[in-house]
Formats: sequence, C-alpha cells, structure tokens
Amino acid sequence: MNPEVPQVLVIGLGNTLRGDDALGQIAAERISAVVDTSQVKVISQCAPTPELAAELARVSTVIFLDASADGPADEVCVQRVEETDDVEVLSHRFDAVALLGLSRRLYGHAPETFAMTIRGRSFDLRDHELTAEVDAACDRLVEKALQLIRTHLASA
Repeated sequence: MNPEVPQVLVIGLGNTLRGDDALGQIAAERISAVVDTSQVKVISQCAPTPELAAELARVSTVIFLDASADGPADEVCVQRVEETDDVEVLSHRFDAVALLGLSRRLYGHAPETFAMTIRGRSFDLRDHELTAEVDAACDRLVEKALQLIRTHLASA
C-alpha cells in the first residue's frame, strides 16, 4: 500500500430522502468529522457503483455503512464481506460482493471488507432525517466503525 493513500475506506450508502435509508450517509458524515483523512477516506453515495472498484483497489480495509430492511431492531450488525468470482457488473443489483470481485478482477486486489447495518424502521419521504431509534443506533454504529478503524490502523 502507498503510504500517501488512506488505508481505510468508509462508504456510506443510502437515499437521504427516504428516512432511515439515509443511515449510511449520515453515519459516514459523523465518521468523516472525527477521523484523520490522511488514513481514512470517507465516501457517501446512494448505492455501490462499479467505479468504486478503483477506490477499493487502493486500500487494505473497506467498511460499508447502510440501513437494511431486515435484521434485529436497533442492533448494529457487522458482517465480513467475501468476494465472489460471479461478477454481474451490468446487473440491476450491484452490491459489495460484486464490487470486491470486480476490484480483484480489474486491479488484482480485494481488501478486507465489512458491512455494518441497522434495520430501518421507516423509509418514508423525509430529508436527511432518521427515526429516533435508528438515530440512537447510528451512534453505536459509528462507535463500532471507529473501533474497527482504530484496530486496523494499529495493526497496519
């Protein structure tokens, strides 16, 4: 890894106009405010896109932040994401798994990757506004993400 390039990439996903779906982007904003940007790059966007493969190829760890439609209420779920060779770049459902595979295929590197999610309660039209329960859980998600970032940077 190039010492001039951040080691960790945080990608906040979600639609900021759909209530709790804004979780990933809001959490990414909170993380961005407290990390060293020379070591951690933070990106926010609605969904993963193939262009992110180039970003993944430059880092050793990636953390995706997103709301989910299922899972336990108000709990932060952390999963390791594993790449697959089955990359459907032109599919309507492009996800973190496909992105890792694309990064490996195009650039020869797929970083250690985690997905951190919280089940959303409401996806109604609201601009950049989480429900109270998801907002409280978002604080816990941010703290867990920061712990993961610190652990990775300490071992690098």
